[in-house]
Amino acid sequence: MIYTTRGPIHKSELGVTLAHEHIKWESDEFYANNMYFDKKYQEEDISLDLKYIIPIMLDIKAKGGKSVVEASPPIGGQNVRLLKELSERVDMHIIPCTGWNMTKQLYDVFSMHFEEQLANRWINDFREGLDTIDGVVIRPGHIKLLLDRGVLSKVDKAMLIAAVKASKETGMPVHCHIMDAKMVHEVIEVLDKENADYQKFLWAHADEEANKETVKLAVEKGMWIGIDNIRKGTSPEKFELLSYVMSIGYGHKVMLSQDYDFYSEAKESSDNHPCTVIFDEFMPYCTANGIDEQEIIHMMKENPANFYDMDTVTKVIE
Repeated sequence: MIYTTRGPIHKSELGVTLAHEHIKWESDEFYANNMYFDKKYQEEDISLDLKYIIPIMLDIKAKGGKSVVEASPPIGGQNVRLLKELSERVDMHIIPCTGWNMTKQLYDVFSMHFEEQLANRWINDFREGLDTIDGVVIRPGHIKLLLDRGVLSKVDKAMLIAAVKASKETGMPVHCHIMDAKMVHEVIEVLDKENADYQKFLWAHADEEANKETVKLAVEKGMWIGIDNIRKGTSPEKFELLSYVMSIGYGHKVMLSQDYDFYSEAKESSDNHPCTVIFDEFMPYCTANGIDEQEIIHMMKENPANFYDMDTVTKVIE
């Protein structure tokens, strides 16, 4: 099953999926914490937000999109009440997440048993749900991590370990933001030590540096990779990386997306937003350069369906 804001669905229902987008990033961590920990929402803000975001989602739907993966972790203000209503209003699936949910400096104070306690929190998010709204238990469909640049820090290492523990217990896949290709080697060391299932691990933003040697290492280990910053004017470079991954036989391990913040883009220009560029520019460019549009559509259907499909440990939610 794949867990969405309207409840679980079969993988065959997911359809063409944007695998890394932000409905609305919330920079106010106090408000973000109120939503995540206390289930308190600002209903008036939700109504205003919907007016901006609904047209974006409808444009994506008109281009053939059926589902969106919310890549904003709890600390980024993921608003499950907004997501559920949005999903219902536009009749599209939205996959919510658990994951990074606190200021990382807390690790310096509470480092003892940090991994176990954080893993237990994420397991509980799945067991109990992020919230129950109108009788629907909204369970996270993935664990979202954002690793800082540079050398892998102690807190980011601890979060990785916690994510592996929670993933093993629940079946939730790990969607991990890694901007520096060199850090992937350190991440692999941690995952190997924890005997992680690489089929449950996505390297988001593999296209940031597009380091082919590291990408090859990652996919050969079994890791999924995100070519998820497909924006205006980037089609040639994204096409090059996708072509390379396909040439070495791992097109089935790629996630395609744009990494836009729908709310921000709509506020800037609701009539001329870039949130359908993957359909408007990237697909035609691929077709003109040797990758048929139907292959891209197939990737955007089958790959997210396989990655986010969870063989859930039944006892976790009983």
